[in-house]
Amino acid sequence: SWEWVRIRSLGEIVRGSGIKRNETVQQGLPCVRYGELYTTYQTLFTSAVSFIAPDLYEKCKHFSYGDVLMTLTGENKPDIAKAVAYLGTEPIAASGDLAFWTQHGMNPLFLSYIMASPYIIARKVALATGDIIVHISGDKLGTILLPVPPLAEQERIVACIQEAELVIENYAIKATALQKLQDSFPEAL
Repeated sequence: SWEWVRIRSLGEIVRGSGIKRNETVQQGLPCVRYGELYTTYQTLFTSAVSFIAPDLYEKCKHFSYGDVLMTLTGENKPDIAKAVAYLGTEPIAASGDLAFWTQHGMNPLFLSYIMASPYIIARKVALATGDIIVHISGDKLGTILLPVPPLAEQERIVACIQEAELVIENYAIKATALQKLQDSFPEAL
């Protein structure tokens, strides 16, 4: 049966360590900087696009398979604490303006999806501070009440969402093809 629980009771929310933009390198060990959650990663990812030197990597906090990353800083309240599930195999260093939710015992994709739901977004907006630069803490995120179904139901929900996303993606591809056909129709005859 479903339960309502506070996020803090589901594992641990760990704040990353500072990684500056100028500390990234072309080749090195993997890291994720908070801005990449807005610009590069969507619901899930399996590998990092940024890297840091081994000595900096050793000083950082690391997330691993199944952890859910969340931004702690952003430009607007509705986007704060954007959640992205990590489904890769190697540990990755986390930058300081993001947190990772670890040891939650949940389907990480379910968490990524539910953190983007209207109910949870409204809770995050209410807890966030600032207007030009918005912040939220891991402690504040931990106070949010989350509806938690059994793991089997989480899996079913994720499968349904992924199926719907595939239909939407296929629709978008077909809509683009139709628009191209309509744009060229008189000339194509």
